[in-house]
Amino acid sequence: MSVGLVNEADLVSCIHCGLCLTACPTFQVTGNESDSPRGRIWFMRAVEQGRIGLTPGLLEHLDRCLTCYSCETACPSEVKYRRLIEDARARLTALPAGRRHPWGWRPFFRLVIPRPWALRLMLAPLWVAGLAGLKKFAVGIFRRLPLGWAARSVDLTPDRVPPPVIRRLPRVNPARGERRHTVVFMTGCVMEGFLPELNRLYVRILRELGCDVIVPRRQGCCGALAIHEGERADAIRLARALIRDLGGIPADWIVANSAGCGSAMKDYGRLLGSEGAGFAARVRDFTEVAAPLVRERPPVREVRIRAAYQHACHLGHAQRIQTEPRDLLRAIPGLTLVELPEQELCCGSAGGYNLLQPRLAADLNRRKTALIMAAFGADPASGVDAKSRTPAAAALSPMPALDAVVTANPGCYLQLAAGLKGQPGAPRLFHLAEVLAEAYGVGPDARVQ
Repeated sequence: MSVGLVNEADLVSCIHCGLCLTACPTFQVTGNESDSPRGRIWFMRAVEQGRIGLTPGLLEHLDRCLTCYSCETACPSEVKYRRLIEDARARLTALPAGRRHPWGWRPFFRLVIPRPWALRLMLAPLWVAGLAGLKKFAVGIFRRLPLGWAARSVDLTPDRVPPPVIRRLPRVNPARGERRHTVVFMTGCVMEGFLPELNRLYVRILRELGCDVIVPRRQGCCGALAIHEGERADAIRLARALIRDLGGIPADWIVANSAGCGSAMKDYGRLLGSEGAGFAARVRDFTEVAAPLVRERPPVREVRIRAAYQHACHLGHAQRIQTEPRDLLRAIPGLTLVELPEQELCCGSAGGYNLLQPRLAADLNRRKTALIMAAFGADPASGVDAKSRTPAAAALSPMPALDAVVTANPGCYLQLAAGLKGQPGAPRLFHLAEVLAEAYGVGPDARVQ
């Protein structure tokens, strides 16, 4: 008997051609077709037709999906896999025998993640320990926490732990020179919690590009993580609250600083119908707003680095934004942009995936790190598990002049930093905001050169 897992009409567009297999990160790691988009769609269809039940094994294969949507980019039939996996998770979560999260996870993502001050408070012991020169000791204590996912989170904390209390951004930040746009800036949960200095750089860059930047005092979580985890009721509640708080502010765009947030908000029309469609139409990623403005006001300061751009899945695949971040980097004098192989594969961050699926996330991070190290002229096996020495990594010619990786998403930034930490000869890692701030001379210091 069907449990109404997904709309069967969405399933039949998949012709099972298999072109999604090479684009799927979990299939590339496990080699198991049950961990591929085609395999998961087969399971969904079998459940809908009553041929199989909701076994723990089936739920595990659905949960292993990173929701990176690389498969949608690769699919010639334009299968709406995003709609399928999100609907399946939402309906499974609502079933008595459906999905189960680790103990303590739901309170964490409901009460802590949507509140940046709570995230910084969680990091306060590490911040205090850093001031006392005892950060390594504190990290060791964190790793012994009884909650596995919480113990793993310490490896994803930034090197520069933010203080628990920070100065809030001004609500109104006027443009420098001629005003081109008025934008509402979303500070985000993880960004403002773990990497608040990057938000300050974003605001300075937008002002330099001619934007009046409004940073609302009241702005909650967009619900992206709730959507990924199948908590649709929470997602709807958060989305409605955000629309209520931001929707009435007169501005040209609502600017997202995180790929997952932008992707979720642009899909509010599907989540809320007409109630969310108008808000969704105003949402733009930072790079969408900045790229045309940079062409009019190009940076004048040189940033002499040879950098590779690692795009975020929810930016490159879900939002189909791939050229704008690269255009921003190419506009910087002195910067040489190169491409890494396997750009379509996720680094393993994927919202809370690296905490809930640590083995697969670590395998993907090792694979990504191996490719980066090979591109930078280092031995891809140095400090990396031998199974991560992919054919693409082995085939790369060393490029010793390459000295930096740039990403534009906080989750990718933290995940890549964790993978590159301790690697001999590892490149430097920068956020796009750091590089642009350096090029426009609005950064606090010259970290990038």
